[in-house]
Amino acid sequence: MRYDDDKDPGTAALAAVAGLARSVETLTRDVAAMKTGMQQTASKTAVARLNDTVASLGNAVASFEDLLTRIAATPAGARKAAGSSDSSDVEPVRSWLRLPEHDQAAVEAVLSELLPWMESVYLRYATARETLPPCWLWHPEIVEELLWLMDAWTAAYEGEQASNKLVGDWHDRQRPGVTRRIGEYAPACDVLAHRDAAGQHAITVPLAADADPFVTWWAGGRDENGPAPTPEQIKAGRRGGLAAVPDTAGGQR
Repeated sequence: MRYDDDKDPGTAALAAVAGLARSVETLTRDVAAMKTGMQQTASKTAVARLNDTVASLGNAVASFEDLLTRIAATPAGARKAAGSSDSSDVEPVRSWLRLPEHDQAAVEAVLSELLPWMESVYLRYATARETLPPCWLWHPEIVEELLWLMDAWTAAYEGEQASNKLVGDWHDRQRPGVTRRIGEYAPACDVLAHRDAAGQHAITVPLAADADPFVTWWAGGRDENGPAPTPEQIKAGRRGGLAAVPDTAGGQR
């Protein structure tokens, strides 16, 4: 249905339906004229069926016109509100990495669900037992994977939209994917490997303090190469943490 940009869609729709109603009225008159000629060659049943079809079409147009009349009488703001969902009603997906800080109860609530589920469901699979490191609680990325996998399992088996299709997807794609990634996150890791001093900052984004030159580059000159790294940036940005780099051309060993 087309309408001018400066015309309310409800008004335009009413105009279109009015045109449709006129077409149906014309069709009705034509059919009435045809019925006289058809009576000589067609059965009464065929004529009655045609008459019922036209009547049904007229009733449908009338109902549609009444609906659009009510829509046009509704303020535009109310129509927009009625057509949009309230984001406050959408339950957010849980994330171990985004749990509120200093909220011990929230952390405890997650683990009180996750630990029994791992025992009763996840670790029933041999591949899960083989890839889960004993130090998994030291790895937030592993807990995050297990949490969403548990919630996906709950939705597939017990949620409002539970279905065999969701269950199959959990078995065929989701669980194997999580199991594989967990094995990649912490290969051969063990509890003894986690002897870092407690209380230290665990994650530091490399070169975060030196982001300003990259802002200038990407905002105004991204078709050219980025800023050349300084010796300090090379030392701080090497994989595996701080490492001394000999002063050679290009910072290469």
